[in-house]
Amino acid sequence: MDVVFKGKELPPGPWLYRKRLQKPRGAAPPAGAFVAVRDERGTLLGRGLYNRKSEIAVRVLGGADAPAELEELLTARVQAAARLREDVLGLGRRTDAYRLVNAEGDGLSGLVVDRYGDTCVASLYSIGWVHSAETLERVLRRTAGAREVLFRADERSQKLEGFRLPDPEPGQEVVVQEGRLRFKVDLSEGHKTGLFLDQRDNRARLAGMSRGRRVLDLCTNAGGFALSCRGARGGPPGGPGRARRVTAVDLDEKALAAARANAKINDLRIGFEHADLFPWLRDHVDAGDRWDVVILDPPKLAKGRGDLEQAANRYRDMNRLALQACAPGAIMFTCSCSGAVSLEHFWSLVRAAAHQAGRTVQVLEVRGAASDHPVLPTFPEGAYLKGLLLHVV
Repeated sequence: MDVVFKGKELPPGPWLYRKRLQKPRGAAPPAGAFVAVRDERGTLLGRGLYNRKSEIAVRVLGGADAPAELEELLTARVQAAARLREDVLGLGRRTDAYRLVNAEGDGLSGLVVDRYGDTCVASLYSIGWVHSAETLERVLRRTAGAREVLFRADERSQKLEGFRLPDPEPGQEVVVQEGRLRFKVDLSEGHKTGLFLDQRDNRARLAGMSRGRRVLDLCTNAGGFALSCRGARGGPPGGPGRARRVTAVDLDEKALAAARANAKINDLRIGFEHADLFPWLRDHVDAGDRWDVVILDPPKLAKGRGDLEQAANRYRDMNRLALQACAPGAIMFTCSCSGAVSLEHFWSLVRAAAHQAGRTVQVLEVRGAASDHPVLPTFPEGAYLKGLLLHVV
């Protein structure tokens, strides 16, 4: 099945929009088909997954030299992704939970695969992967050694792409290791695929700065930062973590229950607070409470450009309150996982928040997702996670 591109060569990014394709003369390929993309003369330019109902009409998976069979292409991509994680990054020596396939960053647009032990959780953002789910499962079992494969899709992707995926059966849990810490992960109902794997390197960085300090973890979710800063029992003397005291706040009761369970299995004492961070911070700032390390890792506030104004106001307000909660000389790590918010925009929001809070900040590091979340230079949109490590004067 072919589609015709209006041009002589494909643009550098992995997305072809509908307006860049000629209208089919006959019947269009069915939604989700693996198609060949040709120019007006019939020359093969590349191959990808087609969806005539989406603005992203083709998710390009390879150029003219790409295999003509999807299973062959998928096998090669997954093998390359696995080699990067195991042989180059050495993740298997540190954890059994990591991102195996990072969509466009691994040449598989619309597909994310997270590994939790011998289970793979595939997040599908394209109808093409829904139609190829059996092929995907077969490749993950054969190539990545997965014993079980679960499929998930968020509501927004299902609506935009025009498919409906059954919800995973509830209660599918595994316990994974990250360094010396263990995490119980709900693979069926947890946020994202169960654990924020993209923050792994940032958790280790903050743990290394928390020894002997008072730590505040806002939007703690499953407790990743809180547990890392508190430190695993039996850790090396002088090692990372072992904060003097950790307070963790979240509004989501299910997430907070998961965080408490994770603290329990690691035998760690953490003060958990079920609260909306805005009134909670205002009350504690007014009471004179201050912390030496403050971590602000909110959920995605802007799902698209239409949400930007409201999201910007919330990012600015929560950062202002968090900065007011910092003791003099504190470290603050603030994040945005909204792809619609650029790094420059986020920087400006933090700058405005510091001005409103009357605090001077120094940017120590600009951080992003862990190294198992590679980004292509031709698709900078893949760098969705932005973090600023600040010194608060």
